[in-house]
Amino acid sequence: MKRKISTQFLMLFLVAATAFQVAAQEAWSLQRCVSYAQEKNLTIKQAQFTTKIAQIGESQAKASRLPSVNANANLGQQLGYTIDPTTNTFVSSGITSNSMGLNANVPIYAGGQINHTIKKAKYDAQASEADLAQATNTLALQVAQAYLTILLNAEQLQNTKDQLDLSQKQLTNTQKLIDAGNLPAGDVYNITAQIARGEQSVIAAQNNLDLAILNLKQLMQLEPDYPLEIERPSVDLNAVENYDAYTLTQVFEIAKNTQPNVQASEFRISSANEDIEIARASYLPTLAAYANLNSYYSSAAKKFTEDPNVTVIGDPIQFQWNNDVVTIRPINNGVNIDDVPYFTQVSNNFGQGFGLSLSVPIYQNGRARLGVERARLSVLNAELQNNQIQQQLKNDIQTSLANVRAAKKQLEASQKTREASELAFQNAEKRFALGAINTIELNTAKNSFDLARNNLTVARYDYLFRVKILEFYLGKPLLMN
Repeated sequence: MKRKISTQFLMLFLVAATAFQVAAQEAWSLQRCVSYAQEKNLTIKQAQFTTKIAQIGESQAKASRLPSVNANANLGQQLGYTIDPTTNTFVSSGITSNSMGLNANVPIYAGGQINHTIKKAKYDAQASEADLAQATNTLALQVAQAYLTILLNAEQLQNTKDQLDLSQKQLTNTQKLIDAGNLPAGDVYNITAQIARGEQSVIAAQNNLDLAILNLKQLMQLEPDYPLEIERPSVDLNAVENYDAYTLTQVFEIAKNTQPNVQASEFRISSANEDIEIARASYLPTLAAYANLNSYYSSAAKKFTEDPNVTVIGDPIQFQWNNDVVTIRPINNGVNIDDVPYFTQVSNNFGQGFGLSLSVPIYQNGRARLGVERARLSVLNAELQNNQIQQQLKNDIQTSLANVRAAKKQLEASQKTREASELAFQNAEKRFALGAINTIELNTAKNSFDLARNNLTVARYDYLFRVKILEFYLGKPLLMN
């Protein structure tokens, strides 16, 4: 029974392990790589935190319109000759006092400062969101470049393997010709050297592919030993849109509305303009409404009450009545002296107040004027940065258009060279089989064909990447199909 359970457990473990391995080796598309990198990238996370802080700043600016309410309380002990805070009289005994209050303040008019501060905070939040979008787009372009580099290196690796296989076949054919007496025995060494160079090329191509995969893993924040496999779609360059007719002005006008860094700089210009209005508000008066509640307690407060059970005979008082001197003694009830209870004092001393507070600036040592000048300079600086960003964007677009056209011409030339080199190599193989040329001439034709194949592969992916950069400026998504 135990053996059967152990066998079932082992089977389940193997199935689970196999499923995990398959899941781990699932091919990643370009879109998945980009999404994962954007989710894990630390720079993107920092930009997200910065955006959240800016959004909180906007909410805080809006909250400045609301009233502020504060409570306060004081508890203290006074010793020696001091003033009773409840009666405002001097006493010589120790006093325990307690005061409490509730204050509210509502801004009514602040020279427009609150409204402009809210607008500025909104523009700052929008600029931060645009910065986040720019960082996200930049990372996406880096991932796409790394992805295409893997595809390029993978195809180059396959080319070198095919070239090595071809060399090995040539070695077999050459050995047959040598055995038949059609070629000298020394020709085998040329083919052997060709095979050694091919093996070296395979190793170099494999190293380039491994480094390209590692670069993509680093962009995606993956561990180096993660078994990353990417999709290798067949790219039909004939289906790629022809951008020869696109002009610099046409692409630039589109890019100005799609590139987040341009939008961020424009938001910062608007924010800087709000700073001018905020600085100008210092010239204007401010009006606010206030209200307060307060009460006090003192241990020195006493309560005096008559006691009918106690008679107090006062000092004699003499006065004249009908030419006689009359002496009387006043008789009064006794007096009880008690402490006033805490909550009774709080109730009796409860006070309220409300009113308006007006502040009119008259002379501020030139601070308001200098603040306005500083804000104006900030606007000029923001406009200059915007011009620099747009000029750099225009230069990048112009370079991208030139690169697309040059890469397309290079691709067309590489295709012709590859076709011609293949025909030349096929002809050389036929002549070699007939003994018309030696192995050196055959290897020369093969090397030319190998170089043409490699150049065509590089040209294909270079053209594709140049197109993706241009489509990035046009606001198109990064897709491989």
